[in-house]
Amino acid sequence: MVRLPMASAVTNARGSDNLLIGRSYGSAALGLYSRASALLIAPLEQFLYPINVVFIPTLSRLQSQPERYRSTFLRLYEAIALAGFFFTGLSLALARPLTLVLLGPKWGQAAAIFGGFTVAALCIPLGNASAWLFTSQGRGRDMLVTQLINSAAIVLSFLVGLPFGPVGVAIAFSISNLLVRLPIYYFSVRTADLWRVFFRHLPIWVVVFSITWLMLMLAANLAPLAQLLVCVPVGVLAGAAFICTFRPQRQVVIHLLETLRELKKKR
Repeated sequence: MVRLPMASAVTNARGSDNLLIGRSYGSAALGLYSRASALLIAPLEQFLYPINVVFIPTLSRLQSQPERYRSTFLRLYEAIALAGFFFTGLSLALARPLTLVLLGPKWGQAAAIFGGFTVAALCIPLGNASAWLFTSQGRGRDMLVTQLINSAAIVLSFLVGLPFGPVGVAIAFSISNLLVRLPIYYFSVRTADLWRVFFRHLPIWVVVFSITWLMLMLAANLAPLAQLLVCVPVGVLAGAAFICTFRPQRQVVIHLLETLRELKKKR
């Protein structure tokens, strides 16, 4: 089941994908879909929860300091965007070996579903971070309206993807996140900074995905675990080289390290 963090208004939409797939394609297809979803979305939720707990109160306290509020938000938002593009590029390129290693050989059919979810795995953290602006500014009504629209878009995406099976549902969900959910958040918070951040770090996804996928093609005859052992370091090194080469990405990492040092000093 796809579970969306910070989305109280989409509770009724959460289980509709499972219900639709179970009714249309049976328990075997539902099992593949659920395992692929849990493999990618569940760790994402666990990653986002502590960030939400710490960061929303921090932003709330900074409302009286607009410049500091903006810079603090954008620093973490850029870090999330950079990390999201980096790791979803890796995940999409390595969807099949990752699925086979983590779930086992009998779950090979779940690889395409896992790959279909990777774009959603990028958009969910960005949408979640955008929602911090609603919460920290006390804009509950705006948040509710946005979530209701997103809830309808989620259910509609499941219906659109359903004729194409579980893979179609996963891909349609990802596309709706990219083309509907994220733009709605960006429009609702009324800031162009979020779009600039998105397009500034999009190239790292292209680089990491392309190089990792090409390496996977060269290692196609290896066992899944061996493919990961070869391709993951290559993809990580490609991403690291990109970050070191280009100043905007390098600056994000520097700012993140500075923030971590500050937090460590306060302990």
